[in-house]
Amino acid sequence: MRFTYPAHNSQELNAKKVPKPKENLFIAIIFNVIIPFFILNKMSATFGAVNTFFIALAFPLIYAVYDLVKRKQLNPISILAIVSIVIKGIFVIYKVDGFWFAVKEAAIPSVLGIITIVSVWIGRPLINYFIYNENIFNIDLLESKLKENNSESLFKKLIWQVTFILGFAFFLGGILNFFLALNIIVSPAGTENFNKEIAEMTWKGYLVVALPKTLITIFGLWWFIKRLKVITGLEVSKILKTE
Repeated sequence: MRFTYPAHNSQELNAKKVPKPKENLFIAIIFNVIIPFFILNKMSATFGAVNTFFIALAFPLIYAVYDLVKRKQLNPISILAIVSIVIKGIFVIYKVDGFWFAVKEAAIPSVLGIITIVSVWIGRPLINYFIYNENIFNIDLLESKLKENNSESLFKKLIWQVTFILGFAFFLGGILNFFLALNIIVSPAGTENFNKEIAEMTWKGYLVVALPKTLITIFGLWWFIKRLKVITGLEVSKILKTE
């Protein structure tokens, strides 16, 4: 079953029955990742470091407020994007050296890995957002089958397994980011050489960091679906949404 805090009154129970609007993950990635990344890396020469920082920050902030109003919940992608932009903005404004930039590059995915694991303990696993959500899985059918087969405990164990797989992917990304940045970023933030080094780190990051993280995440998703087939007795066509 999906882990959530228990409702404390009838009003909360009734609220839980009302389905929340679905999020468009493609739009979320555009506002929280692609646009801020483009602004930070391409527009600093035009607007200056400080103005570019605030322009980039505006997009995930606007999306976070919009999503909060629409779906009545904080958006993890927006929060991560805002934290990342704020930290990067501070580094650019104060022109810190390469070592501390490497620390920043390692800190964000590492913190996300910690949050991913802790989220299960507090009953709000991030796997419900990144993987086990209504955009990908037939949640109602799966939870009905889990009850029918008395497999809730097996499902909780599976949630822990996949959470640690995702947590490991984030931690690995943090370590790889640190050593990649340490070897590439040698100029002070805000300089022309710094921007060139950021560009170099970006494309190398796809090979050195993003590829291993993606493969581990794919393995986690494969394992999740494989075990769901076993504990629910459903075929993949029934587990995943096809429409």
